[in-house]
Amino acid sequence: MNGLPPKMKDVAELAGVSIKTVSRVLNNEPHVKDELRDKVKNAIEALGYVPSANARSLRSNRGYKIHYIMHNNRSNYVNSIQAGTIQTCQDHGYQLVVSMLKNIDAMSDDEIVQRLERLPTHGAPDGAVLVSPLSNHPKVNDILKGMKIPIARIGPNDIEDDEYDVKINEREAAQEITEYLIKLGHHRIGFIRGKEDQNATLERYNGYVDALKAHKLEIDPTLTQPGNFEFESGFTAGKHLLTLSNSPSAIFASNDDMAAGVLSAAHQLGVSVPDQLSVVGFDDSELASKIWPTLTTIRQPLLELGSVATELLIAKSQNTKDVSTKNFLPHKLIIRNSTGPAPA
Repeated sequence: MNGLPPKMKDVAELAGVSIKTVSRVLNNEPHVKDELRDKVKNAIEALGYVPSANARSLRSNRGYKIHYIMHNNRSNYVNSIQAGTIQTCQDHGYQLVVSMLKNIDAMSDDEIVQRLERLPTHGAPDGAVLVSPLSNHPKVNDILKGMKIPIARIGPNDIEDDEYDVKINEREAAQEITEYLIKLGHHRIGFIRGKEDQNATLERYNGYVDALKAHKLEIDPTLTQPGNFEFESGFTAGKHLLTLSNSPSAIFASNDDMAAGVLSAAHQLGVSVPDQLSVVGFDDSELASKIWPTLTTIRQPLLELGSVATELLIAKSQNTKDVSTKNFLPHKLIIRNSTGPAPA
């Protein structure tokens, strides 16, 4: 090949098949014999062939692009999900286009429309992945549907339609981690809310309340503090809770970033974790296993959330049948060093 990048015809020659067969395998089309599909895949790997999404777009009515639309590039949660979308796009030979809509509540409807209409710069994408709070933003969803772009929403939302939803049962997970603290003997448990425009905040708070009610524990409003899913708000709320005259022996922060802020506040105040205070978070982002003490939390399968959402959109673009629109993935309680028995 004289040092030039391999082409589709080179793959076809090595596999002993037609160029059309190679194209059908690259497009994940059905009705290709497994034997031929394996030959093509082996030839692709041997040659290091990388299919061009742009070239395939010209040969079909599909764009071979997925748009990942987020609101914040500083979020461990958002970035972990994005990693899952990247890997899945690479596996299927799709391009991932990343766009950010910041401060969307300050935009007029016309501004939102203009921003979204600029996204498909080279043909319409095969779908858009929306992460909370955009996944629960009616205007964003309505505009994308008006543009006939399929949507996969990640996280809890209250939008009723036939688009794809990929999430965990956040209320059930929050109840589980609160009950874990109760079993450790904690009866005064603080709770730090997230952003009020995100359904996850209400779902996690309701799970916390469900656990307290199930064990007939007092729901003390002074133990609930506002937050915004960022470290600084966790630090502020944690400091407030820890300086109450009757401070909690455990604090449940609605995500790992805020839980890290609580740990920082406890360290500044000389409160030992977990001897004097237990702290839990939510998400199991990369941060949770790197801070000290390592954080007890709920593991959301963040990579899988991004991957499944992307797989659903790709399957739809290929007219795959029997694809479920509502998808719940499993969560898991991860116990680490930030929790222990309630102090005597």
